[in-house]
Amino acid sequence: MSDFKNLKEIPMFRFRSSQVTPTARALWVLLLVFALVLSACGGDQQPAAEEEPAPAEEAASSEDTQEAADDAMMSAKEAPMLAEMVAAGELPPLEERIPIDPLVIDLPWIEIGQYGGTLKRTTTSTDFRDTSQYMYGHSPLHWQDGGAAVGPGLARAWESNEDASQWTFYFREGTKWSDGHPFTDDDVLFWWEDMAANPDHPMAMPAWTLVGGQPMTAEKIDDYTIRFSFAASSPLIERELAAFVNGGISYNFGPYPRHYLEQFHPNYSDAADYEEFTEKQDWWNNPDRPVLNAWMLVALEPGNRMILERNPYYYAVDTAGNQLPYIDRMEVSFAENAEVLKLRIFSGDVNFHAHPHLSLRDLAVLKENESNGDYRVLLWDNGAGGAPAWGVNWNNPDDAKRAIVRTTQYRRALSHAMDRERIRKITFLGLGGEASTGTMSPNSAQFNRSQMGQEILVAWRESAVTYDPELAASLLDEIDVTDQDGDGFRDLPDGSPLEVRIDFPAGNTAFIETAELMTEDWKAIGLNAYVNSIPGSQVGVMTTNATYDIRLYGGGAPDGPDLLTYPAWLISYGSGGRWAPLYGAWMAAEGTPKEGTELDLDPRDRTPPREEIPVDDPMFRMWELYKQAIAEPDLAKRDELTFEIIQIHIDEGPFLLGGIADPPNIVIASNQFHNVPTSEDIPLGGWLGPWVLGMPGAMTYPEVYFIAE
Repeated sequence: MSDFKNLKEIPMFRFRSSQVTPTARALWVLLLVFALVLSACGGDQQPAAEEEPAPAEEAASSEDTQEAADDAMMSAKEAPMLAEMVAAGELPPLEERIPIDPLVIDLPWIEIGQYGGTLKRTTTSTDFRDTSQYMYGHSPLHWQDGGAAVGPGLARAWESNEDASQWTFYFREGTKWSDGHPFTDDDVLFWWEDMAANPDHPMAMPAWTLVGGQPMTAEKIDDYTIRFSFAASSPLIERELAAFVNGGISYNFGPYPRHYLEQFHPNYSDAADYEEFTEKQDWWNNPDRPVLNAWMLVALEPGNRMILERNPYYYAVDTAGNQLPYIDRMEVSFAENAEVLKLRIFSGDVNFHAHPHLSLRDLAVLKENESNGDYRVLLWDNGAGGAPAWGVNWNNPDDAKRAIVRTTQYRRALSHAMDRERIRKITFLGLGGEASTGTMSPNSAQFNRSQMGQEILVAWRESAVTYDPELAASLLDEIDVTDQDGDGFRDLPDGSPLEVRIDFPAGNTAFIETAELMTEDWKAIGLNAYVNSIPGSQVGVMTTNATYDIRLYGGGAPDGPDLLTYPAWLISYGSGGRWAPLYGAWMAAEGTPKEGTELDLDPRDRTPPREEIPVDDPMFRMWELYKQAIAEPDLAKRDELTFEIIQIHIDEGPFLLGGIADPPNIVIASNQFHNVPTSEDIPLGGWLGPWVLGMPGAMTYPEVYFIAE
């Protein structure tokens, strides 16, 4: 392959030992916790187990990663529950279930574990979709070193040509779906040809597949080798393919089990439409759908409970060759609110919790009950540029509201009216980083590889961030948003009442108090603001149709290791765009068969709802710069284009409003849980917030957690 470069083959997945030094903020967290609950805390934050757990199989030391992978395959071991099935003739032997070069997971903080037990968690999401954050099996490449690097995953190796317009991926031969059917390139091609690139299918092409104004092409070289070709340089592919833990909020990449799903697909069956196919395609809704994850869904009570069991064909092992996961089962139950969640933690009905976020105001009571509940409280960094975050709807369906939203005065008035230090004190117990107008994560690579990056982060963070209610009121006066009827609230310029509704998912109580603080701040300058809790199942519909005033994002604006890999935050890309979803969906349709269609319909009646972006709109300029950036092979030039996008945020924003940068989030782990890292173990402190990273699945690998007394 003389026309290709940069062959990357690392059969041993290993995080390097580059770890951050504990920050002063982390020390302050510990001091505060001890001050809050000194009488209840008699030891370290993470007490050591009384007895060292018996390992499944001790690992042999090896510096040679290829040799380690070969040794792991030769000495492979399996869980007792699977060994019993093999003995009974119900399951093939292990060597027939895993690839010839399995993924070997080795992280600095882990030890060889033991099999058995159940991970019990609770969610406030009725569709259980957030369980996908515990899964990483579908991903060709995996994040390493806290997002600073990319390593192998489902693909054992990959390479590109000189201008990065062609990328070839080599998958692990012998990988199987959870039902035992072989995984091949056909499953990737099914995702691309019959789903993402199919104009009749509701799935949109991911942004990374559209470079140079044209969709990529996918070519099957053999059963385990596939090549993606682009119309222009596509240097971000490695990071794009490491993103998203099993399609948590985006169908960023297949594969999908063709052998199972094609029976519901109109191209291969009698189905007249995609209704049944859509119902069957997502594993968290369908126990029959095969997966590549560590666990597979075996039982589902919609809106109440889901049960997962170990995947007997999972393709990853530890350094001793023991097939992962260590834990046999995962049980996920629905909780109406955070109070129910806390009671389950106290009683032991929940033995691990990372999502949804608990409020830091719960920290004291959680610490007080550590001993009785036999668990430990960990604090992982959120990673957000500003938390919470508020998206102000640029595509508001009300003409009069939309007109004021598109003035810088209105959005800056909202920002200057926010008392962020009060948010820090009440919501975050005085913790977190700087007050922020609403940037992306300060950990993002673009901010940390040049002086210009540092400077533009500060400029963005500090634009419209000062608490100045008088300035906020004067800005509203400038655009004739005044109290015209004497009721104490400001009206729209035409005299009609102005109400500002803040929407957020029901059950996400961690940031209800922050939303209520915002209503107080905005009422103080005469805006009739109120909080509106809606069922989680309706949040996506509301966002896609752009029928909100302001949407609260409790986890803040975290993005990920690269600002360009998930542009919903940076340029509001896609139907889930954070402040202009109709324009975002229009961007996503460009270059696809949907481009230029349904123009006779109202924008909200199109599939998906979308609206053309006027050329004089700042979103248009952002979109043009973004397209240039993702096709720019020169890193410095690519960063410059990214900074031009950010400069639009500074000059004409804010489009997103933020609270406090990088606050800590609470994680709960039973004292019987091992291999669960502290924030000091994880490079960059954790990054619990971004779905593009997908914690805990993409950084801590729950398949290496194990349970022992």
